[in-house]
Amino acid sequence: MFSVVSPGLLLFIPLALALVALPPRRGPLVMVGVGVLAIVLFGQSSETMWWFGRGWALMLGGWFVMVVSVQPEGGFVNRGLAAVCGALASAAALLATQRSNWRQFDGSVAQHMRDSAAQAATQLGPSLANREWGKEAIDAVHKSAELNAMIYPAWTALGSLCALAVVWWLWRRLTVRDARPLGGLREFRFRDELIWLGVVGVVLIVLPLNAAATRTGTNLAMFVGVLYALRGLGVGISLYGVPGPLGLIVSLMLLLLLFPMVATATLVLGLSDTWLDLRARAGRNVRPM
Repeated sequence: MFSVVSPGLLLFIPLALALVALPPRRGPLVMVGVGVLAIVLFGQSSETMWWFGRGWALMLGGWFVMVVSVQPEGGFVNRGLAAVCGALASAAALLATQRSNWRQFDGSVAQHMRDSAAQAATQLGPSLANREWGKEAIDAVHKSAELNAMIYPAWTALGSLCALAVVWWLWRRLTVRDARPLGGLREFRFRDELIWLGVVGVVLIVLPLNAAATRTGTNLAMFVGVLYALRGLGVGISLYGVPGPLGLIVSLMLLLLLFPMVATATLVLGLSDTWLDLRARAGRNVRPM
């Protein structure tokens, strides 16, 4: 939802590459993959976002195909994370050699978000003008745009991981007829070494460095923090089970009303699972997702 790259590109390009490059190759599916790539990549545009979206999706799909080829056995999460990290490293190396292009793209994304916020504020203005909290709501819209302009790399990485999960599910269902390509949320986990990426992010935020280092640290901390919050949610579901209909309603209300507290609680639970392996201690057998 927050990714600056179109969800269609994140889904169709990696899926097409997987159908074409990964075994078992099936003739009709290979033709479908080639056709999808031809349609999505056909044409040219002078817009920065057009080139970046397709370039990012190609790098993401290429890394995903390579990781799955090198590691043919196992679940999705660790391979998906490896593909996303590989694509991020490739994009960073490429943009580091073309800093003017990076500044142009970064400015285009920030301006797009500010324009969207201004448009939303204009549409909401008449209905909020006579309310006491109307001005605060409009200010919150603009602040949200500035925040998203700073952390969109983290949101794009998270959106790419979600898209690869859908790609993995579709590819496994279409090619090997896997009945359960992905595990449940209660099984969500990843390599514990990822914690050090979050540590680096926190260090970059805390140290009195330049704005670029602080922004890099914020994006790293955001990316890893969301993953650990999801891991904590999986631990909670594994230990306490899925609530019934009434419990789901209450849980959603608590999430909406007490989001910071709920997010912090799941984050702490996920971080604790790194060292304590709470599901194993409780006797829950969790297969890699």
